[in-house]
Amino acid sequence: MDFLALTTRAHHATRTTITGIGADDWDRSTPCAEWTVRDIVEHLIDNNERAAARAADRPRTTRSTTVDNLAAAYEESSAEFLAAFDDQALKKTFDFGKFGPLPGKNVLAVLFADTLVHDWDLNTALGREHRWDDELATVALGVASRFPDGTPVRGPGGAFDHAVEAPPGAGAGERLIALLGRSLPSTPSDKDIL
Repeated sequence: MDFLALTTRAHHATRTTITGIGADDWDRSTPCAEWTVRDIVEHLIDNNERAAARAADRPRTTRSTTVDNLAAAYEESSAEFLAAFDDQALKKTFDFGKFGPLPGKNVLAVLFADTLVHDWDLNTALGREHRWDDELATVALGVASRFPDGTPVRGPGGAFDHAVEAPPGAGAGERLIALLGRSLPSTPSDKDIL
């Protein structure tokens, strides 16, 4: 499976979302507990910078960010990240925080799923309909299903919250966000409308 190609597609979708964030949107709350829109974008930039530096065996590039340049900083960090994950980087072992030591290909897979879910977080916070790319969602669901279920990966202070139940008939994207601890925004049922 070509995770670099899949990650490139996820980064492109997220870049499009971030580019459309308005000046009044940065402080909106998100489905990612205790994080604002700005916090998520800064987290994605941080992930990109750290992983690119480790992949390329070089010091980390740290961008100074303000709400005026977050979209540009994400785009630059994304390009740097995608360029750093060559064949050699995919084979090396990374110390990957709460996940422990992981091969580069697994680091890429985790960050692919993280980026995809945060794109949903951002769109949800902005009140936009999120359209899942079924292939990306299905692959990310497979990746996330392999994440450890306990601490330090899940729960308070973990990289992800504990899984919640996905609604009946949920697609791969909805099952992915439920697996990573997010609930779908509620919509009224027919009986609530009548």
